[in-house]
Amino acid sequence: MRSGRRTLIALVAAVVALGAIASCSSDPTGDENTTVTADPVIYPLSLRYHGIDVVQDVPYGTDRLQQLDVCLPADSAPETTATPSAAATSAADADAPAESSSRPAVLMIHGGSWSHGDKATAAYRSVCKYLASAGFVTFNVDYRLAPTDPFPAGLDDVRRALDWVYRPTTLATYDVDVDRIGVFGGSAGGNLAALLAVEDHQSTAYAEGDRIRAVVDLSGPTDLTGRSTRSDGVSASFQRKQLLYLGCSTYTSCPAAARASPTDDVTADTAPFFIGHSTHEFIPLWESQDFAATLRSHDVPVTFVAVKGTAHSIAQLDEAMSKRVVAFLRRHLG
Repeated sequence: MRSGRRTLIALVAAVVALGAIASCSSDPTGDENTTVTADPVIYPLSLRYHGIDVVQDVPYGTDRLQQLDVCLPADSAPETTATPSAAATSAADADAPAESSSRPAVLMIHGGSWSHGDKATAAYRSVCKYLASAGFVTFNVDYRLAPTDPFPAGLDDVRRALDWVYRPTTLATYDVDVDRIGVFGGSAGGNLAALLAVEDHQSTAYAEGDRIRAVVDLSGPTDLTGRSTRSDGVSASFQRKQLLYLGCSTYTSCPAAARASPTDDVTADTAPFFIGHSTHEFIPLWESQDFAATLRSHDVPVTFVAVKGTAHSIAQLDEAMSKRVVAFLRRHLG
């Protein structure tokens, strides 16, 4: 009996010690570094969503790919809008805030190496619904793709979509608070989300000054220059995809490469970032590490989560990671 009691005391002490260590990994500004191990389940896919309406194929431009879906929070309290399926153990949004007359919103950008992907795929549709179940009006965007439409077509499109969100008619239609809008992107979408955020101060359409209040970037490539060709860079096959996207035949004469890399445009006014990146995925970890360092050098708050393993982009979104993303968005979008 005494041995069991000593074991219990030791376990409690270990938990307290771990809590102390975890508390040291962040500071009051929201800056944080964390390394985690993810479950091999995309948590948003494991939920069934009740009361989440999806308004599909809303045009924000004239091209067939310039469309978006809108995932709308349910009228009922957010904690009742999603229930676990057999694969899930608990709802992710039990601590969702109460509804208000105007709501926070997220512009979501899918991945696919800038050359494929779709807002309506099961994974991205589920993430859209998941964010809506947490109380965010979520605009899930399609955009023109390479090589038919190389850079900067995709960036121009997501910027146009963001301008569309900021139109007074859009804000009124979907009850969106103009001061509580963020962006979310995975893989190529993470790159586009980062570019939107660092160039935000250059645009004044439908709002003055910086508009984006928070950024979630999962596995977004941040250095598309010749640095990619080094031994610790991306694979030869992904180099070819990058060059097709950039509209270049080589990195040696490709001014678009620097333009498509967000690092040089970071300012002190750039919105806070949540960056998730796996330790051994095909986009090198150093890309996100270097980008996070650049953001921090400008005093931009960064939550950096390194995920052990190879999970890429939204495949990182197990239950714990999904909740981290929602907590970050709530902290910065209110």
